[in-house]
Amino acid sequence: MILPTKIVKPIDSLYCISAYITELLHSNEYMDFDDLLDKLNSIYPRKITIEKMQQCLDFLFIIGKLELENETIKAIF
Repeated sequence: MILPTKIVKPIDSLYCISAYITELLHSNEYMDFDDLLDKLNSIYPRKITIEKMQQCLDFLFIIGKLELENETIKAIF
């Protein structure tokens, strides 16, 4: 589910979606959850659910690429 496999296509993997999320956060210094979901759905080829985006954010927090400041999400590069 995190990485593409024979069953999970790259477009459906958390790794691929997380790359789009980091690009959005890199272009905008701070962003809240709702704005991030709206912008992600406007540029990503498939509709992303809230649950899938939350899993991607959890993945990015675990690997140390995101932090939370005053209820806004900030990317760490």
